[in-house]
Amino acid sequence: MRPVGGLLGGMVVAVGLTTCAWAHEERLVIGTVQSLDLQRNLLMVHDPERDRTVPLAVDADTQVQRCRRGLSLAAVPVGAQVRVKYADSPGREFETLSILILPGER
Repeated sequence: MRPVGGLLGGMVVAVGLTTCAWAHEERLVIGTVQSLDLQRNLLMVHDPERDRTVPLAVDADTQVQRCRRGLSLAAVPVGAQVRVKYADSPGREFETLSILILPGER
């Protein structure tokens, strides 16, 4: 078998590196907001299905919605029921992609 070399070999390596750098799984957690620390950019959500509290990194790019309206992160109340989509990347903290504030009592 002949090794792949030249331009084609370099392209295969470059594609492999690009794929690894962005590899993550998107996951969902549905639970109750335990705390939101805007100074530390940290959202804590209790997941009753797995009986755990999930620490989630938030930032200015985190999308927040309630009843199809966009909101700021500061509008997420402690005690609210939420559905959070987050990125789970190996060796990194969970990065929050979006927060949907669910209807119901707080």
